[in-house]
Amino acid sequence: MPSWNIHIAQTEALFETPGAIARLVRDRNAFLFGGLVPDIYVGYMVPAIEHPIAYRITHFAAPAHIPKPREHEFWDTYVAPHAARLGLDAPTTFSRAQEPVIPASSLKLEQDFVSRTHYPARYVDADPPVVQAFAHDSEPGEAALDRALFDFVLGVWSHLVADNLWNTRVNEFLDARGGKPSEQFRIKKQGDFDAFGKTLRIDWVPRPTPRLLATAARFPQYAIDGQTALLAIGVAHETVRTNHEPLEPYQYRLLTSEFFDKTFTESVELTNCLLEERLPICRS
Repeated sequence: MPSWNIHIAQTEALFETPGAIARLVRDRNAFLFGGLVPDIYVGYMVPAIEHPIAYRITHFAAPAHIPKPREHEFWDTYVAPHAARLGLDAPTTFSRAQEPVIPASSLKLEQDFVSRTHYPARYVDADPPVVQAFAHDSEPGEAALDRALFDFVLGVWSHLVADNLWNTRVNEFLDARGGKPSEQFRIKKQGDFDAFGKTLRIDWVPRPTPRLLATAARFPQYAIDGQTALLAIGVAHETVRTNHEPLEPYQYRLLTSEFFDKTFTESVELTNCLLEERLPICRS
């Protein structure tokens, strides 16, 4: 399964690409956090989950050695109705100019801000720091929260799309070689995924703003309480901060670098393509 470094990298790639996600999403902070949500209450990534929720529920997936989340079922249940309520299911009812973009946090910018605070003399002739907090995302009104919730839910959907594709391609890779899922297969596969994730350069982390915490609490599948959201943001921050390629080259034990590069690109492209197919507004 893709880990959070892979999901974060794919989110960054979605906004670096001039595709449907980049055109439609206004609250990138909500989308980024939503892209981690299905793993939070499963309980392995985030500590102190008092009431874990089964993977089959958080990921809309039947139990299997390599489960495939039913992303379309999540779309029909949560994304499509919300899009219709906001008028995002029609090409002429949405004006992007009226809605500011809410950014996620950048670890590089966070570190720059802290360094300027501790060592101001070094930055006398430097450009002004980039401020990552915005007034319009501190105490948003109901309409703004509802729009942020759509981007949040869309981020959750993007996670399920990615997991479905990655697991499908792993299954195909295994079938092509006549292999069968086993404990040894699982260990090798996860080791390869962990190694690939470490090769990715990632910078984005969710910002724990009032807007994001209020949005997480409104997630329609299951509410995410503030403490759990903060713990998850901490794990995401640590994931990005420590995501460095090891000094010794890793030799993939099951999969290949070509497999990872191809599937990563395919996952980003598929997310944009599905959004364009399902929401007419994204085709303009």
